[in-house]
Amino acid sequence: MQFNTFVSSINDLKRCVNAPNLQEVLLQPTLLAKQGQLSPQETQSLASTATKSGLRPVLVWDILMPQEVMNQICQQLTQWDISKFAAVRVADPGAAWWLKMNYPTIALQLIVETGNHNLEGLRGWCEIFSDSLERLILSIELPEQKLIEYCQTLPVACEVLGVGQILLFYSPRSLLSPHLLDSDSEEKFPLQTTVSSEDSNNRPFPTLETAHGTFMFLDKDQFILDKLEGLQEAGLHTVCLDLRHLGIDGDVAVDVDKICSQILTDPVSLRKNWARPTRSPFFNANRTTSIFSRMKSKHKLVQYRQEIGLAEVLAGESGNYVVFQSLRPFAVAQIEKIIVPTGEEIEIPAEIVFRNLNGEVVESCDREQILITDWIKKAMPGSLLLGIAEVRSQKSEVRT
Repeated sequence: MQFNTFVSSINDLKRCVNAPNLQEVLLQPTLLAKQGQLSPQETQSLASTATKSGLRPVLVWDILMPQEVMNQICQQLTQWDISKFAAVRVADPGAAWWLKMNYPTIALQLIVETGNHNLEGLRGWCEIFSDSLERLILSIELPEQKLIEYCQTLPVACEVLGVGQILLFYSPRSLLSPHLLDSDSEEKFPLQTTVSSEDSNNRPFPTLETAHGTFMFLDKDQFILDKLEGLQEAGLHTVCLDLRHLGIDGDVAVDVDKICSQILTDPVSLRKNWARPTRSPFFNANRTTSIFSRMKSKHKLVQYRQEIGLAEVLAGESGNYVVFQSLRPFAVAQIEKIIVPTGEEIEIPAEIVFRNLNGEVVESCDREQILITDWIKKAMPGSLLLGIAEVRSQKSEVRT
């Protein structure tokens, strides 16, 4: 397992040369990279120096582009000496395909951190780019067991972020400069600040604007450098150390040599003494799909409403009343229970009676009639009133 990191200066390269297990450096030109700050000349010069120093330079091309912009960029790239780079790291499939067609010998590293969590989908990218593809950069939203499975299953090498910022929001629009700069200001990108709101309890989220848009990050860093044993055994090829947000005076790989050494000797202390709070929100388990079961129960409610629901809860006031609207004619004697949107079934208390808008107790009702009862605990808008099982069964037999 090897490390890589972003660099922007000769000093960065010198630290990388002394960093154990770090063999690859990532170069970000302003033209191609979302957070790029290097000119074409600086990018190619650093690539040459990296190669002479025994490092493997990788060109970062991670912007997404409409066709017209891509055509302009591709025209400019024909003037570059692409052979200076050992590989190109790309996010846009169109850009990857252009490289494959025009530079078939260049290795591709495909960034699949967003919207590419499915194993079959990842296999598809491997087939499309076949011989050109040397690595997939996987999402931090994949838990450890998925990462292990993918490392063992996919036909190309895999990479994952070991430490770095967690992106919360990205927009290609300039969202900071209209508020931070005067219209005649000559100040250039990048712009950095923190953004907070009452909805987030005024947590200060680091926010960055570059020539390619605006980024908002979590106020804690992704950190799994103390949990790499299982991934290493599974064959994970590369761990990315993204230290750009900790950069000083134009250097973006500050102390990377010390960090790499400590990863190998004492990663627990490294985490404890990290410059920012750390977390690994998806590494143990990704719970973003935990509400799917509730969503499915809602589909079940739709089926009940269409087939066997007697009435729907429209409104209610806790401790006072519940308002129903009947979906079809029925007798109160048919009523058995209520099913709420989460799928939970609630028994109706024996003392509950149904009244019309005049306050009169009813024993039966017509379609779309409003009914009112005393408060029924957990009844909420969208809940359905269901009939007794025998009645439901009889209705099913009649439909059959």
